[in-house]
Amino acid sequence: MRGFHRAMEFTDLIGVCQGFVAGASRLVPRLRGREFSESQLALVTRQVEKIRATADWIETAVSTGRVDLDEALAELLRGQ
Repeated sequence: MRGFHRAMEFTDLIGVCQGFVAGASRLVPRLRGREFSESQLALVTRQVEKIRATADWIETAVSTGRVDLDEALAELLRGQ
């Protein structure tokens, strides 16, 4: 049963990653020619930082088995 749960967790992780990629693939091309305010650009930049940090965390967890958050990542994900 434990192997089944691990397989489901892996499948869920892949699904979340694929969902993000699919969403970005649909939305980013629609941004052509649009202008954004300084505050909008700052917000997107902050969210992309979170995406990069989370992707690094996922990669570390999968390759090493370490799933703990360091304090800097935890603060970033909390928005601090």
